[in-house]
Amino acid sequence: MRALAGGLPRMFALVQETGEDDEEIVTEVVAYGLALPCGTAATVGVVNGFGRWMSAHSTASRLRSDLVWLGDDGGWPSA
Repeated sequence: MRALAGGLPRMFALVQETGEDDEEIVTEVVAYGLALPCGTAATVGVVNGFGRWMSAHSTASRLRSDLVWLGDDGGWPSA
């Protein structure tokens, strides 16, 4: 698989923190995704549908979310 695709996809989650007036901060997942070896990313939203993006980092920026890498894949990708 790794030879055919140029590497393995890496899983991530996009999360947002909510809380008002110093109340308890709640973190919720807004989407799950895969960062592909070519650099692009695909997401499945918890509430909304599917998305295709230039990168996992651009996805987080566009959706005003924090990027959380899932699993232990040796640090791929670095940026």
